[in-house]
Amino acid sequence: MFDHNLYPFIITSMVGGLLTLLGSVGIFISIIIQRKVERLQAILEEFIDLSYQSDLNLSGKMFNLIEKYQMHYILPDNPRQIIIGYINITIGLVIALWLGLYILGYESPFHWLAILYLLPLIVIGLIMIWFRRLLQYLINIDETPLLGSIIPAPKRLRSISYLSSFINVSVKSVLKQARLNLLFKKCDVDNPSSLWMVVLKEELSFDDFFYFLVCFNEKNPIFLSFGEIVFDFPRDGITGKPSPVKKNVNIPLGELNITDEPEELQANMLIFTKGEKYPLNFNYKLKKGGTYYAPSDNPEVSIDHQITYSIEKNMINIIKNESSFPFIKKFASLFKLNGTRLYLPKVEEGKVNKDNLKTSHELVFID
Repeated sequence: MFDHNLYPFIITSMVGGLLTLLGSVGIFISIIIQRKVERLQAILEEFIDLSYQSDLNLSGKMFNLIEKYQMHYILPDNPRQIIIGYINITIGLVIALWLGLYILGYESPFHWLAILYLLPLIVIGLIMIWFRRLLQYLINIDETPLLGSIIPAPKRLRSISYLSSFINVSVKSVLKQARLNLLFKKCDVDNPSSLWMVVLKEELSFDDFFYFLVCFNEKNPIFLSFGEIVFDFPRDGITGKPSPVKKNVNIPLGELNITDEPEELQANMLIFTKGEKYPLNFNYKLKKGGTYYAPSDNPEVSIDHQITYSIEKNMINIIKNESSFPFIKKFASLFKLNGTRLYLPKVEEGKVNKDNLKTSHELVFID
């Protein structure tokens, strides 16, 4: 058993140590959260202000703001290890001292009721470990969603759906800064009958949206592609730094066969994002330049009020469609947010068949 005169002092010491540790950790957490929120919100405000200046080329400034956001968001590895090491040593030393007090206060013979006297130590030890975990979540904020609703991860700033749903930005202006452009290029330049690869180029890697693309030769559809654009950039192989945003991203959307190779092609692309109810309509005019088709000018970007949609259970639900955009009704049941890109390599006389759809397995690449 334990000395009944000494045991209350042991409990008092344990409670005092717990309150001291929790108080210091609480102050540390509140200071970090306050400083981080202030700095990150200031950067977010700059980003929001830029998003409404669509007439200027601000892609470089947006890129730098996202990189700056990441710098304040992530705590370097060395301070993380020092803080966690300090907490580990503190908890271990305090528990060891408390166990020493238990040993000093123990009186033989042993009785099983003595185990119940250890319950306060076990409970307080678990609480300390839980607070250690809370602190670890805070300093490793990039690895936990604990504060995600208050402080979004840097990669969320490239998510058009996130910006549209939770931050008051102009999605149209942001995508204009991303410089979305189409490029048709021959898969094999030495083969006259080679297929053409359709590539969506972005100056900045904004993602997390659903697209529906139809390409025309005069007014005849020749290519169809739709799916979700989502990026997963790995950490740098040498430095280990995460990559919140990239420049000059190329997204293969599929392949097609262009038989007569006209001098000009047209394309229309609808973009659906969470938080909006009308899609954006990108209108492209592509001119031939040897082994490629590229836009001769910036695309016309408008909000298509003739189409109304909602997103439910990761699926695009077309509520109203009064536009002349082809094939939407035919493929609306396949508008799923599942990270895949589907395409029809050939559209014969305006007829399409779901069974002929192919999946684009080409990886996103940087040039």
